[in-house]
Amino acid sequence: MTMQDPWKPFRETLKEPLEKARAWKNRTGGKVVGHLVPDVPEEIIHAAGALPVALEGTGVQVTRAQAHIPGYTCNNAMAALELGLRGDLEVLDAMVIPYLCDTTRNLFHIWDLCFPDMNNEFLRLPKRIGFPGAEAYLRSEFTRFMEAMGNLTGSKVGESKLIESLKLYNASRTRLRDAYARHGRQPSVWSAERVQMLIGASLRAPREDHLGWMEDLPWDNNASESLESRVPLYVRGKVWDPPEILGLLDSLGFQVVKDEIATGFRGIAHDAPLGIDPINALVQRHLAAATYPGYHIKPSELVERFVDRVRESNARSVLFLNPKFCEAAAFDVPDFQEGLKKAGIPSLVLETSARGAPVEQIRVRLEAFREMIAGDLP
Repeated sequence: MTMQDPWKPFRETLKEPLEKARAWKNRTGGKVVGHLVPDVPEEIIHAAGALPVALEGTGVQVTRAQAHIPGYTCNNAMAALELGLRGDLEVLDAMVIPYLCDTTRNLFHIWDLCFPDMNNEFLRLPKRIGFPGAEAYLRSEFTRFMEAMGNLTGSKVGESKLIESLKLYNASRTRLRDAYARHGRQPSVWSAERVQMLIGASLRAPREDHLGWMEDLPWDNNASESLESRVPLYVRGKVWDPPEILGLLDSLGFQVVKDEIATGFRGIAHDAPLGIDPINALVQRHLAAATYPGYHIKPSELVERFVDRVRESNARSVLFLNPKFCEAAAFDVPDFQEGLKKAGIPSLVLETSARGAPVEQIRVRLEAFREMIAGDLP
């Protein structure tokens, strides 16, 4: 008898996340809450008894959405609207759109008009996260959001429920960080593609189930591997779009030592501290995350922090995955590249999305980048 593939539940979740959510809903009778990444506190949704399901625009062909939103909109927003317009999101009882930029702000109002029967929440995140009033504002907004989720499910979110959700999500992030570290030691087994599959599935599956699936992975395989031919790479972007880029990085000999992708390491880097008020814990976790494009911070400080993070990761190169039509992501990149140049760290910028460069063109550029920097490695 052959053993079941331990990677299978993660792969299936990513392949059909909405079907999996529908099965959970039919089984439990619970509410399903969709959300755009990043920075939506899933612990609050979970504590209310609902299933949070992340939506992103990878691989979605747009045919209807451009009738409602400008064609120069980023694929993450455009594709989410497309999924709704073609009826794929009927399983959702609510949708949460975080305020990250003008696009997400406008998307919320369009969404509310297109789907008036859905419970829609606009999560008003502070833009000036270093401002003295940001913490108090965020506490107030998270408290409002917690009340809204309780009203949706009919289950008031008390402190004890939220603390239990914090513990569960902290345990999940710890295990995911373990998997990420394994990629640095055993990239043939724990490839970048597989590790990011684990993280992506955690944003769509019931977190209790996902944590249980993680126990069946090959943790007892401690075979050492040579990493001399691998190029340590740091990645900054929003989502892995196109998804095939992870397989390209693996096959071309890159080792993703750290990333700031919303559906990647950025989402698991920090836990919510326990032993304090749980809303404050979520606020502290939010403020500890790497600054996302669209948040306002002094440019020189932004660059210094970014270069420091790259250095601390021991990366020897940086890849920027800039979503097409995302001005916020592109705005800071020239300053980042200048800072990296002064630090002697080469970088590559790829404008990607389903409406961006084809996969083969991306492959060629990555191959050329690797050849350019390989000679400088020890």
